[in-house]
Amino acid sequence: MKYKKNLALAFIFSCSVMVHQKLPAVLTVSQYKPDSFLQKPSFSQDYFTNISCIFSGGSATQAYNAQNEKVPCLQQFGTEKLLKRFTDSSFAANSIENFGQGKLTGEFHVQELIVSCYKNLTHGLFVEGVTTVQNLLLNSISIDFISTPKKLTEQQQNYLQALQEKIPSSMNKSGMFTTACYAGYNKTFSDFTHLDFIDFMIKAGFTSPQAMSNSNSSILQFPFVGNINFGYPVVAAASLGVLDWITIGCNGSITPWQSTTKNIPMNNSSSGNNLLMPQSGIANIQRGPLITTAIYFEADHFHQGLSSTFAYCYTKNCAQTITPIDQLEFPIEIVNESNLLDTWSLGSFYIQFDVDFACESRASAPVITVFCNVPIAGQLCPKTNISGGSCSLQLSYMF
Repeated sequence: MKYKKNLALAFIFSCSVMVHQKLPAVLTVSQYKPDSFLQKPSFSQDYFTNISCIFSGGSATQAYNAQNEKVPCLQQFGTEKLLKRFTDSSFAANSIENFGQGKLTGEFHVQELIVSCYKNLTHGLFVEGVTTVQNLLLNSISIDFISTPKKLTEQQQNYLQALQEKIPSSMNKSGMFTTACYAGYNKTFSDFTHLDFIDFMIKAGFTSPQAMSNSNSSILQFPFVGNINFGYPVVAAASLGVLDWITIGCNGSITPWQSTTKNIPMNNSSSGNNLLMPQSGIANIQRGPLITTAIYFEADHFHQGLSSTFAYCYTKNCAQTITPIDQLEFPIEIVNESNLLDTWSLGSFYIQFDVDFACESRASAPVITVFCNVPIAGQLCPKTNISGGSCSLQLSYMF
């Protein structure tokens, strides 16, 4: 597809002019995938500048349901009642009369490009800006009728065929996932007898809502919960140099979200459906805080220019609350019954490998980095395996 070609060309061009630096940021975490990089303390040299690019992609055919069990993708929210009003306009908008129950399935794909720049000032202070572009694709969409001992009637078959025609086989959403700005502080402590160093970093900032185009005009809701709130993340990271080549580190962040008012899909009946919702209305959305944490082990230049990092990462977003403006048409109790608004979480195993071409006579040289992030546990999110690479341009100048 054209968007894949353009992203690939952007990545190849970036790799041809940039070298690698580990960058800390928090803005790519979402309900669809684990993070594309591991947060670590940044380099604290005065006036140091790092312009970085990350390209990653992944896919999922499975997902984690509310009981942390692996199920086919799109079935993490349970079964859907196949309401007659989905295909017959003669039924009222809040009618729950149905012709049976069904299960949705699909394949999820994501591509992501991240551009970041941070600038060290003096006394450990720095500023940073990050932009993330994403392409989300859901394809091979189908809905299967949950069979019963009774044979389907001709009317049920007609309803099922009409519903399948209303659900597209694929849908796409792409654009800027978010932009973030930060101010922070770095500090390195190295006056130790038995330790090599201790690095510490803390930063705070804000993230913008997404600006993405959406091809979906069907009753199937995708993406499930978009990035539609302003966020105010606070990030901290620390690392401990045990030997010349062994580093142990950890990080953590919390992002509270500003409430917003949007036109969003909502369920106005007691059907219990989560993904099949044809109605929408104006509502206030209060998103619960996003929490991330990780612990990692790094073998730094253990053999010539080779380095590796192994980490366990955990992300949790607390439940959301929706307050409809028109609560006669959209009762607040029914709207907030949706599993889409419940707490979701994801635990993953992160692996990164670096090849550093720098030496004493050539300090500025490329570092080739590849990584993967594999989910191992979760709740109400796809099991999306992520892999990719990163590169950066490092400068040191006063301004």
